[in-house]
Amino acid sequence: MNPIDAADQNFAAYDASIMGVDQGGDDLQEPLDQADIRLQQQETSPSNQLALRRKHNAALAVHTLPTEVFLQVIHLYILLHLEDLGAGYYLQIINLSRVCSRWYNVIRDSPPLWTRVRAADSLKLVETTLQRSSSHPLDIILHPTTYVDEVPASLQLFLDAVDTHRDRWRSLDILAPYTWMEGGILAALGEPAPSLEKLSVIDGDTMYCTRKVDLFGGNAPRLTSLTLNGVSIRWDSKVLHKLTLLDLSWIHFSSTDAILHALSHSTQLQILEVERCTTGSMATSSSPSVQLRQLVRLDVDLRNQAATENLLDHIECDAEDAPLYLRSRRKQRGGTPVANHINVDIKEGGPYLLR
Repeated sequence: MNPIDAADQNFAAYDASIMGVDQGGDDLQEPLDQADIRLQQQETSPSNQLALRRKHNAALAVHTLPTEVFLQVIHLYILLHLEDLGAGYYLQIINLSRVCSRWYNVIRDSPPLWTRVRAADSLKLVETTLQRSSSHPLDIILHPTTYVDEVPASLQLFLDAVDTHRDRWRSLDILAPYTWMEGGILAALGEPAPSLEKLSVIDGDTMYCTRKVDLFGGNAPRLTSLTLNGVSIRWDSKVLHKLTLLDLSWIHFSSTDAILHALSHSTQLQILEVERCTTGSMATSSSPSVQLRQLVRLDVDLRNQAATENLLDHIECDAEDAPLYLRSRRKQRGGTPVANHINVDIKEGGPYLLR
């Protein structure tokens, strides 16, 4: 082994140790070890050695590619395995950086590889990713590794660490108990997030939420995707204005008019899901309808057929690719018979899957 490569492998191991990445007995390393054993067994045969050398000579070594192309290969590999890696994302990054000195240097100095920030990681790893990601947008994931009501001390340390990079937040994915929400998470969502594009907040405990959160003080001008589960906000907030996706569940609205009022601020919606929500009263004939011209998917379940129908009666979409059910209602209003093949689930309690 090249002495430089050996030294940089040591640096990679050092990276792993100081960042709190567990390297022992990890499932991600095991397939590599098994492959090495098989390869060593095959190399004992002269014919296998010759065939292997020919393959090596004919193949273009990945590390000889231009840096930009090499980085694309790494990115595609990581993206391909992103869901499977989960908590092992940075362990895989460390393993890749051990291949040779060039891999180590390129990976270390490539900010896009360091933009995932997970609350479940060690604080040292969080600080390292925030540093190595440079000025690049951040994707922040706050999921508890163990679901307990007691708020861990590490939560506030994590929130403080990412708060200083608030202007780089690109996405926030939050799943936590009610006590964690009240113990600091909701407060962290009260200040502006100028670059945030996607937000998912799931309160794992609350059903039919009524409390109102002033999300980002109304200042998240790039937000286009919003998922709220068990978390209610001010429905006149400016954060609703540019949404193309709105997913609401386990929220109690004072009335159907309140839902319509919220939707009136989100005229660019393409996907709307209102599921397992409740309302205190229905809209009336004098309630204004909402025109959602770009809507292509609509899922509605207000736990009551009459309430669901009442909401649908006040949502309009004139687009040709509007959800089938809205087109059928439009035809009914125009006196055109409705086709029998429209696939709509209209049973008591829903859900209504209107595509």
